[in-house]
Amino acid sequence: MRIRPAAKVAAVLLSSVVLCWAVLFHALGWTALVRESGGSCGGDDCPEGLPAVLVLAVVFSVGGVALIGWTLTRAKLSRGAAAAVVVSGLLAGLLPGVYGYQWLRGEQARADAPATADGPVRGAERLKLAWRTEPNSGAAPRGLRGWSAGDTVVRVRADGLSAHAVRDGKQRWNVTAPVRQSVCAQSTRPAEGIGLVAYGRQNKPCLTLAAVRLDNGTTLWKRTLKGEGIGKGIALGGATAVTPEDGAVVGRDAATGGERWQRPVPERCKALAVGASAARTLVVEECLPAKTGGAVGARLLALDTRTGEERWATKLPVESAGTAYVYSAEPAVIGFQESDQRGVRAVLAFDDRGTRRAAVPFTGRSGDLDIRLSEADLTTEGPFVAGDTLVAAMKKPGEDQPQYVGGFSLADGRELWRTGRLGVIGALALREDGRVAALTSGWPRTDVVVLDPAAKGAARKTALGAEAPVSIDADMLAVSDGYVVVNRYTDGEPSVFAVR
Repeated sequence: MRIRPAAKVAAVLLSSVVLCWAVLFHALGWTALVRESGGSCGGDDCPEGLPAVLVLAVVFSVGGVALIGWTLTRAKLSRGAAAAVVVSGLLAGLLPGVYGYQWLRGEQARADAPATADGPVRGAERLKLAWRTEPNSGAAPRGLRGWSAGDTVVRVRADGLSAHAVRDGKQRWNVTAPVRQSVCAQSTRPAEGIGLVAYGRQNKPCLTLAAVRLDNGTTLWKRTLKGEGIGKGIALGGATAVTPEDGAVVGRDAATGGERWQRPVPERCKALAVGASAARTLVVEECLPAKTGGAVGARLLALDTRTGEERWATKLPVESAGTAYVYSAEPAVIGFQESDQRGVRAVLAFDDRGTRRAAVPFTGRSGDLDIRLSEADLTTEGPFVAGDTLVAAMKKPGEDQPQYVGGFSLADGRELWRTGRLGVIGALALREDGRVAALTSGWPRTDVVVLDPAAKGAARKTALGAEAPVSIDADMLAVSDGYVVVNRYTDGEPSVFAVR
């Protein structure tokens, strides 16, 4: 049976379409592999749909070359006609090829579709580097943490505070630490437009407590403390400043510094950590044993932030000295790490009566939480509490850097979801809408992945398309129209930059 000329032309055209898909899948697939996985991946760690894209690229290459050679031989078209048909086929294959690639990569799926464990990150939108400050000159002091207050972001570092406008990065004000003193403590976050800091001399107690208005940099008040000065951590809960001082936990009016209440710490005890919301203050107390060789004890206290009145107290399952950190006052969530290797090393959650609800180990068979364990610890920010879910950066066993984000139930400690490999996580930020943003840093580009804890970690990715100037120690703040990154340690990077 003879093949009609029209059928021969159609066969050449279809072969050219297949060849177009081969070129397209190779170009998009290998570029995505380099950008999203550093050039290699394996198993569940590969970005969604990428293995299928690369396999099809090879299949289309072999099939397309064989088909177009076979069809051109049998079509016996003139050189001009053959070129016209091949070019037409290549052009005709572009749009279906792009749609096919997007479908395989999940980029046509709804952005809020749930992600399963090791699940997908949806198609990337674009971010731009909005502004950046000049790099620090010389050996700049190491930064502490950043604050976000309306249209202002504040960088806190050892030699003082500096504020920048969220819109364009222009410096709004600067507060210099007292002569021969450095910032030795700061509140985790500001409250009612006020930030709380403490200053101290080198190798001396942290004795000067101060409150700063973040809109104009005015120091509202200073207090010089006695004895051992500030203990572990200071906090702002609404209009109250809460500080563990020499032998007591003290609540002050955040605007005036006037003392509102004082709660003595029992003899042989000390406050390991404090945290506060407008309604509740949490205090982790550790007490030495009355007899030599006895077990160390610890308890968690919940106080009324406005009055200092005790609401409840609960004994912690601790028998050796340790470190503690308050991650959330409402709900009550703390981290405790005993010096005993077999002791408690976990995030602990409690209900409104002080009954322990859940424990999430820092280290587990499926991975380690990469979280802040003390004020001096400058690792990835977090974990964050979003609703009834604990969200934390994670490392798989044997890995040095966090490349995943996991969600855990505060009701029973179960792992609810985990992202696939996102890349090295440089910082996390809790957004006002309850979602968590993860900043992934490294060549050849920087991404911000927004995760929805309420939807099993559903994710949307935004990409700069180039590597951002993220230092090895960064803090990210969610602002009204994007994110501001504060580099706590800099080596040629800007101290602050914004993406939106």
